[in-house]
Amino acid sequence: MYPHEVFMHRCFDLAGMAGKATYPNPNVGAVLVYDSRIIGEGYHTAFGKDHAEIEALQSVAPEDKHLIPLSTLYVSLEPCSHFGKTPPCSLRIVQEGIKKVVIGCKDPNPLVAGRGISILLEHGIKVTGPVLENQAQQLIAPFVSNLNKKPYIILKWAKSKDNYIGQAGRQVWLSNQRTSLVSHKWRSEVHGILVGKNTVLTDNPSLTTRHYPGENPVRILMDSQLSLKGDFHIRNQEAPTWILNEIKDGHEGSIRFIKINNLKNPENTLLESLFENGIYILLVEGGAEILKYFIRNNLWNEARIINTPKLLGEGIPAPNLEGKLYKTQQIEDDIIYYVTNPKI
Repeated sequence: MYPHEVFMHRCFDLAGMAGKATYPNPNVGAVLVYDSRIIGEGYHTAFGKDHAEIEALQSVAPEDKHLIPLSTLYVSLEPCSHFGKTPPCSLRIVQEGIKKVVIGCKDPNPLVAGRGISILLEHGIKVTGPVLENQAQQLIAPFVSNLNKKPYIILKWAKSKDNYIGQAGRQVWLSNQRTSLVSHKWRSEVHGILVGKNTVLTDNPSLTTRHYPGENPVRILMDSQLSLKGDFHIRNQEAPTWILNEIKDGHEGSIRFIKINNLKNPENTLLESLFENGIYILLVEGGAEILKYFIRNNLWNEARIINTPKLLGEGIPAPNLEGKLYKTQQIEDDIIYYVTNPKI
């Protein structure tokens, strides 16, 4: 017999295959195991589509269908208990005659919040878990933010060995090429990428996934007074561009203007507006003042800090951030620190 953790890790792997397509629903994976053999597996592929448990059941080969009631269902998140875009998975599990279910973590959605487990227990189904709870919760962290009608916010910056992120008025490259590839992958995993006008003026970034085969995020510029003028990359046709400002709503060609009163006030509707417009995961790439704005007002869930061996001698100081380190990743001579916000 393999330990539960082996099959739960497979659930996590499956869940990640959906990328950002499921939001504002969570990423979930499930496997059906008979006598240490996976006979079915699946994941929630996109918002409104079948949930992971249903996909796993439907994937079972005809010759193994009779084994379903004798199998253990592993699922990274508590099976749902309510009617939404799809029927409750907990009831389907009961109907299939499954006797054992192992979960990664409980569902934080108030519409579920233990009710799925209760349904299973009421029908005599043995429920085991949580198993690898911290990893299961990290998997659905964006979903938790979305329940509050706000995007999951990831801050990202690269810094020199002497703690600078750049130099005023001058484009500076700090991370190596392989790390740059990883950061472009991150862009493919989010719905929007946000910068301030100083970053555009200094770096003229494209803010696309040009080094990685993924979908471009919406490019979002904070420019309260619409003072940025010129033919910058952010205005090209490679991806949609939204400009958050305090002056106007509307469209001009491929540019969308979204008016938000008191844009620099943390009590504004910035996050709610982004969520309402389909930005469920937001990557904030700079510059320094924008990053400090999000940190100062505790408007972040996760930070990805790229430490490089380069020395600048002087420049723009890197932001100060207090959080909980949950992962490190070394890419050649760069080290990426993944940090979560324990205050949110």
